[in-house]
Amino acid sequence: MKKVVISLSILLVVAVLLAGCLDYKAYDLPKEDTSDQEQNLVDEIAAIEDQLNTEKVPAEEVKDTSKDVPVVPEEIAGEVVLPELTEKPKQVEVNEKDLEIINVKENELVKLNIKVNDPDKDIVTYSFSKPLSKEGEWKTNYGDAGEYVITITASDGKLTTEKKVKIMVERVNVPPVIGEVKDITVNEGETVKFEPKVSDPNKDAVSITVSDPLKSGTFVTDHSSAGDYEVKVLASDGELESEKKFKLTIKDVNVLPEVTGLKDITVKEGETVFIKPTISDLDGDKVKLIISEPVGPSGEWKTTFSDHGKYIVTVSVDDGKDKVVKNINVIVEDVNMPPEIVSVGLTLNK
Repeated sequence: MKKVVISLSILLVVAVLLAGCLDYKAYDLPKEDTSDQEQNLVDEIAAIEDQLNTEKVPAEEVKDTSKDVPVVPEEIAGEVVLPELTEKPKQVEVNEKDLEIINVKENELVKLNIKVNDPDKDIVTYSFSKPLSKEGEWKTNYGDAGEYVITITASDGKLTTEKKVKIMVERVNVPPVIGEVKDITVNEGETVKFEPKVSDPNKDAVSITVSDPLKSGTFVTDHSSAGDYEVKVLASDGELESEKKFKLTIKDVNVLPEVTGLKDITVKEGETVFIKPTISDLDGDKVKLIISEPVGPSGEWKTTFSDHGKYIVTVSVDDGKDKVVKNINVIVEDVNMPPEIVSVGLTLNK
């Protein structure tokens, strides 16, 4: 078959040369010489054809293979065309122990770099199974520790290749995160509530400890609670711990002194008036007692027979911050006494 093709090619080249020669001779040679040369060329071509005919294979010996060879359209003649796939190629089962392993740590970026060799130089596209993105990337996070078998698919549009890879994400422990805490200021007598917000990037169980006076999360203040307190918040996952501090300020609210044991007093002339109030101060402040006249600071008044009448006595208690003032009525009743002969003298008349 190759000889036939070669011979035909030679014949074609000779014919082209012959035509060129004939055209050239037609202009440069006399007509009588041209006819002899043309005849010689025709004889040579006839001789070549006879030779080719003798080398042809008899028709009965040539096997018809047209049914076995697919017809190639003229526009893509000379190219190798693959038949369309009717089903996906079967994948060979791979033992996970034999898989290629990629090691990363939590919170690192997985970015696969795929190298593929296509013998046909076709454009190859890739796809990746989850948790990878379509670009073959995965930003791991805390809590993603574990093993992941992913499938990488490469396709040239006609044939597909798959490969499984194991991604092993190593656990990276990080301490718990305590949310923002701010200083707290309240007045005495108010109730303080505090509940810290704590999270763990690894999703670990976290124990939380808060120092006094907010250990229970609630602090009911009273008259003695004034002052500044440093409160510590501690969060632990059993391995690592976080700590934050803030200041709790309880402002002093003065509690007025309490004055009891006062009531209106009625006495008779000649009797003694006693004013002895009972004083208490919840803040423990030093107090000063002031009693107005006619009783005075001693709290005692010895009345006379000329003191009958009604008196308003003011009792004041001062703790240095505030003052408590109370008034009481003191009534001194008149007592009629018989005349008293003080002395007797002699008066002489002259």
